[in-house]
Formats: sequence, structure tokens, C-alpha cells
Amino acid sequence: MNDHPRDACGVIGLYNVPEAAPVAALGLHALQHRGQESAGIATSHAGRLHVYKGMGLVSSVFAGDAARRLPGSAAVGHVRYSTAGESSAANAQPLTGRYAGGEAAVAHNGNLADSQRLCNALCSGGALFQTTTDSEIFLHLLAHELAVNDKEIGRILALAGPAFAVILLFPDRLIAARDPLGYRPLVLGHLGDGLVVASETCAFDQIGAVFEREVEPGEMVIFDENGRHSLFFAENTPTPARCLLELIYFARPDSLVFGETPHLFRRRSGIKLAQEHPADADVVVPIPDSGMSAAMGYADGLNLPFERGLIRNHYVGRSFISPGQEARAAAVRMKNNVVRAVVRGKRVVLVDDSLIRGTTTSALGRELRSAGAREVHLRIACPPTRHPCIYGVDFPRREDLLAHRLDLEAIRTLLNMDSLGYLSLEGLTGLFGNDADTFCTSCWSGEYRAAPGRSDRLKAEFIPIPL
Repeated sequence: MNDHPRDACGVIGLYNVPEAAPVAALGLHALQHRGQESAGIATSHAGRLHVYKGMGLVSSVFAGDAARRLPGSAAVGHVRYSTAGESSAANAQPLTGRYAGGEAAVAHNGNLADSQRLCNALCSGGALFQTTTDSEIFLHLLAHELAVNDKEIGRILALAGPAFAVILLFPDRLIAARDPLGYRPLVLGHLGDGLVVASETCAFDQIGAVFEREVEPGEMVIFDENGRHSLFFAENTPTPARCLLELIYFARPDSLVFGETPHLFRRRSGIKLAQEHPADADVVVPIPDSGMSAAMGYADGLNLPFERGLIRNHYVGRSFISPGQEARAAAVRMKNNVVRAVVRGKRVVLVDDSLIRGTTTSALGRELRSAGAREVHLRIACPPTRHPCIYGVDFPRREDLLAHRLDLEAIRTLLNMDSLGYLSLEGLTGLFGNDADTFCTSCWSGEYRAAPGRSDRLKAEFIPIPL
């Protein structure tokens, strides 16, 4: 179990870019933080789609000349972390299929909140699902609704409901879209004469593309032989509900997401945290790497020294098994080792961006005390996470959440901290001023903004097949 949330995926799309697949693979390297379970690319060439994908990191899946063997100047790429559906080769994206409108490939970031109703409705009409990921719903909606032209494809995006940032590749065009509430990020840019779309701007920096703007909530951007044009598929334009965890944790610090640079936002949140929960301490230590920026802000806010008291081993995989207390302690030391000279005899403030399950954080507290820290105070740069996420983050069950099961004092005791402080929801949203209501805070507030399910809008009629 990890103390941090995990996001669903990262996506990239290119159109009119020579040798698009190797460029897409390079962009996926920059998005690797969004998913490490599988990677894949589909391309369009000579009226056909070509796909290559596999389990593991981008560097492993696309080792050697694997990407160069995919022909075409249009491509869609994906890196996956499973939040809906198991981790398996069958669920690796892009997903591809053939229907009455031809071939299609889909790369999806997010979770469809109404996936069960949609799946049931599609299955009752004869659909046979080949994976356990809700991303496959897009392919079935294309087939069920016989969606061929842009307007019809816009209709199936409206039927899907939140939450998605999705790229669809067809032999003759590429389509990128965000759900009408804009939970997940998606940005537009250009690379020479080519057009690019990706989850984050860090992918643009990696491939030398120029950022232009975000895809708007409810917008569908079409790349074809006529260039780029867009349409809005939502029946209305609700107030956006952008995922605040993107800024707090998911996005790379150097990206531009929702108009913010995550590193600078996290520093501001750390300053606010220091105002709300100051500590009598000697040194501020981040939990690497996620707590780095917030800890800088916390240290600035209290004029305390900022030190790297924990060093992270970046080469420890997520699959490390730890049965028993000794093995768990060894696993913690493998991932984060204490710099004894920094903490010995000191009152330490340990800062992180979020606290979900508490397993690693508890062990770190013990390790810091064993290394000679006099006191350990924990500060978290977001509110207590008490409610499950249904939009693409991997804590869908309340019982997995430490702050749902325990009150503040019980959490402090469990983690063996001298004090514990979370940034308040008011303090967090106050960092955005008048834009505060454009962000989703459901995992802290319990208030969900997803639109009602639309499975009742699926077409009832079917085309008979002559025998």
C-alpha cells in the first residue's frame, strides 16, 4: 500500500508529424510519472491502424527500434496505472477495434463515473467486453451508436459522462476531448507543421513542441487533413470541476496544469500550511519526492532550515513484497533512508503533499526517531482524505482511507507523531481566489459533481444482420 494517491494514465497524440511513433514514445517518457504498468502507441498509415504495446515502463516496452517499426504521421500513445480494471496486458492501451465506421484506437485518462450502468446497457444490446477497463466503453459506444462523423462522435462523448481526457485515432483523423466538467488535464500545441495534444506540457517540452492552450471542458478537437477545428459536445456548460490532486500531487512540478505551475502552487500551499499549523522545530524535512515543494514553502513560511533528511532510492519497484515487520522496515529503508546527521538531536517537521493510507509515513516516523530525532511533527499540504474518488484516482473504497477510519488524534497516535496538522479545505481553495469553485474537492468534502448517468440515452434500435 502506498501513502499517496495514484492517477489513471497519461496520453499523447500527434497529427501530421513525420515518424510520429518515435516522437510519441519520447513524449511518453515525460509522462511516465502518470503510469508505470504499461505503455503503448497506435499509428495511422495508408488507411490502417498499427499498434504496439506491452507491460512495463516506456523504456522497456519501446526498447530498440520498436517505435520506429510503427509507420505513419499520426499517433496516439498511453501510459497506464490501473484505477479501473486489473493490471494486465489485455488492459494496456491504446485499445483498438473495428466497427461499421472503420478502425479506431482509444487512449483514456480518468474513470467513467457511470461505467457500470453504461456497461450493463451496452451488454444488454449484445456488446462483448474483452478487457476489465472502463476505457473500452468508448469503443463500444462508437459501435453501438454507429458514430462515424464528428457530430456523432461528439454524441458518444456526451453519453460517456465524466471523467475523461481521451484521444481517439481513426485512419483519417485524430480527435481529443475532455469531459464537460474538465476533471483531467489535456493541452494543445504544435510541433513544426504538426499538431500535438497531451496530458501535460512536460511532454511538449520533451519533444520540442510549443504549448498553445488547454482543451476546454466539453470540447472536442479534431485533427484532419484540413488542419484543426473543434466543437463543443455538451448540452450546457457547467462550472468546471478540475481535479485538485493534479496540482497537489499527480502533475510533474515543471508542467503547466490548469493555468498553474505545480511546483509554485505546492510552495504556496506549504506557506499556507505553515500559517495554519506552525511548529516549534529546528528543521523541515520533505518526504521525497512528493513533499519537496510544499516543504520548501513551509520552511519559508516559518523561516526554518530546509534539509534533505530523507533520501529516496528511485530504483525500488512497486512490487517489493514485505511480509512481516522486519521486512516492512527493510522495505521502508530501501525506499527512503534517513540522513542521520541532519536529524540527530533535532525537532523535525516532516512535510508531505498528501496522506492516504499511512503505512509508509508511520514507518518513517519510527526511522527518524531511531536516527536520533528528538521530536517528529507531521504536516500534510492538503485536507484529510475521507471520501473515495470515482473520477480516476485509486482510492475508491472508504475503508482504505486513514482519515475516514480515524480522527486527527487517533491518526497522530497511530503514526507516532508529536503533532499532526493538515491544510484546511478553506486554506487550500483560498489559494485560488474567485476560481475556487472550479475545482473538484470531493475526496475531502464528500460533495460530488458528476452529471447523472446517460445510459438511458443509448439508441434502442439495431440493424438486423441478414443470414
